[in-house]
Amino acid sequence: PPQLVKKKAKIQTVIICLKLFMYDEYKRLMKLGIDFGISFTDLSILDESKPKFISFDSKKLSVKNISKQIHKLVNFDDIDSIGVTGGKHYDLPLKIGGIELSHVNEIEAISKGTNYLAKNDKKKLIISSGSGTAFVLSDGIMTSHAGGTGVGGGTIIGLSNLINNVNNPNEINKLASIGKIERVDLLLNEVVSGPIGQLPKDATAVNFGKVRYRSKSAKADRTAAIMNLVGQTVARMASATATACNCELIYIVGRTPQYDLYKSVLKRWISFSGLSAHFPKNGEFASSLGAIVD
Repeated sequence: PPQLVKKKAKIQTVIICLKLFMYDEYKRLMKLGIDFGISFTDLSILDESKPKFISFDSKKLSVKNISKQIHKLVNFDDIDSIGVTGGKHYDLPLKIGGIELSHVNEIEAISKGTNYLAKNDKKKLIISSGSGTAFVLSDGIMTSHAGGTGVGGGTIIGLSNLINNVNNPNEINKLASIGKIERVDLLLNEVVSGPIGQLPKDATAVNFGKVRYRSKSAKADRTAAIMNLVGQTVARMASATATACNCELIYIVGRTPQYDLYKSVLKRWISFSGLSAHFPKNGEFASSLGAIVD
């Protein structure tokens, strides 16, 4: 009957409209997080699929061309929101691709992003290890800046360039992995006759202590010693901070733990304080993730 045909046509029209509405809503579920840092600019993309992560050299990604670079990766029509953080995020324009930016405090972003990657909101001290190093205390409810140090990944590259004339991170990583720290540092068993606390006999007593007596050392050994110095400094400061804050868990995020020796030094020296060190997967994107997750 004609009435039934008309009724079916109306129902089909409603279904089509609902599908178009749902498709439009789905398209705009994408969230884009940007950590606009000194050395690298990190992007985190969240939608219905797995998170996607992309990095740019900040020297090649200017405030003027960031919109163009992002447009190469995603369609702005699909983006629901853009969150930005990092040391240079206030240099960004008010809008990118016509979408207003939401500025997130870097400490808050580090905390939220780390908790997301760790899949827990337990009380933890977070080491944000980038060019410099920041400590963030987080329990999923309260977040606070717990200090830090200017020693970090930038120090490793800077000293490697100054001492060894090497500033490529991949080359630095390879050299450090084959270097012998004991050829540059004075070890504990070389300066004291007995144990000191829980420290093993091969622990460093004096960083670069043997350089005073030796005019020559291998480039790989010096690189390993640089990595060791930075790792020990960060680990000891973080351990003392965590102990003072009655915090047993330490999570390390940022790009510097991609250096193999640095990561192992952190693990070892944090363990001397009876604390556990955790390195969540994709930790270098914690800040950009924290700009868009709740």
